[in-house]
Amino acid sequence: MSLGNFRRRSLLIACALVASLAARAADAQQLIIWHDKGDDGIRMIQKMADLFAKDHPGVTVRSISMPTDQWFSRSVAALNTNTAPDILFNDGFRLVQIQQQTKKLSDLAAAMKQAPDADRAFLNDGDMSAATYQGQVLMVPFQRVITAWGARKSWLEKAGEQYPKTWDDLLRVGKKFQEMNKGVYGVAMQGGDPSSMIGAGIAMLAYGNGQKHAVVDADGNVIIDQPEIAKVTIDYLKLYTTDKLVSPETVNQTFTDMYQLIEGGRVGMFRVGNWNVGKWDKSSPAGDYVIGPFPQIGDGTPSFVVGSIRGMSVPTNSPHADVAKQFAAFMLTKAAQQISLEDMGGVVRSDLDTSNLTPGLKPFVAPGIKLQVADNAVTAFPWDLKLEAAYYRMLIAAISNPPSDWDAWMKDTAGKLRAEAANLKKS
Repeated sequence: MSLGNFRRRSLLIACALVASLAARAADAQQLIIWHDKGDDGIRMIQKMADLFAKDHPGVTVRSISMPTDQWFSRSVAALNTNTAPDILFNDGFRLVQIQQQTKKLSDLAAAMKQAPDADRAFLNDGDMSAATYQGQVLMVPFQRVITAWGARKSWLEKAGEQYPKTWDDLLRVGKKFQEMNKGVYGVAMQGGDPSSMIGAGIAMLAYGNGQKHAVVDADGNVIIDQPEIAKVTIDYLKLYTTDKLVSPETVNQTFTDMYQLIEGGRVGMFRVGNWNVGKWDKSSPAGDYVIGPFPQIGDGTPSFVVGSIRGMSVPTNSPHADVAKQFAAFMLTKAAQQISLEDMGGVVRSDLDTSNLTPGLKPFVAPGIKLQVADNAVTAFPWDLKLEAAYYRMLIAAISNPPSDWDAWMKDTAGKLRAEAANLKKS
């Protein structure tokens, strides 16, 4: 072979090698996912990514967890400066808030339609309602965050009591707990901000009694003085005032503070989420609790509560939008849902293997349980958060200075809140 032919052949080989490496680099894509779900979320997403990569060679996933406030502020800033991650994973109401501030989350309706019918068949109206904002599918919903009521099993046995089925049961049992154990409280709540006192308190009890709404109805009308809602609200406020079954610090406490009381063994009854039980069956309260529907208030229907729907959204400026949408839709597959169930407890499918679940998680997937979906009014009414902030101030005032006539207070408060809603709707 002449020197010239050798050089030409070497050049062709080098070009082919460069082209091959370039093609491989093009195929290799790393999806970045931001969330606030901690180590459980990171572990779950990694398992899903490993499974996804089998049919998508070259695609890797890196998920980053951060505190919720940081997740929110960073997400808004990144979407507005074209530095977005590929996927945002969080609760639907938070993704709606991101969309309200940025208008930069993709419509995933087409991606959802491309998913197999068998995967979409398990989604119900509540799932899709939570996933949709202003006619746009903001996320692929794949986890139902379900909340139940719990009571310390050993404390019930010591008090000679059973799981509280009614509110009167709850009051009686809670008082016994406080009499038997110094320095503890009958009930754990959180009341340090509007979402704690309203969303995780009053509304949770209303939904836990089969009510579809707690503050405003589907048309945006204030309904707090409807008899069934008013009773729930007054009974909740009396936990702080007349009954004194919650810690005096509850008005300053949020999610983390409340769970420190629960895990520290200082409360006898509390709400239990399907996200809690994986940990709680291994460490304090170490399985020492009984789970059931929320205690019945008045003529309510005791229920478990689907507090929110979690899903994955794809920013319009996602670096790898097409693959990101495929990964989001992959969350609905049976294999991915099995991982979601085992690692975080939340799923939408009902055809999964539950034989190896911890005792605490099994009640959440038991056949025939009554589920009431939270209305997540923020997804329908942009002014809802401001309305709840105004309502919260009224509730705090009532706790600080309890009225002599709760029914009259409720009627007066409803009037004030309707006036506030009317002003917010105009702005």
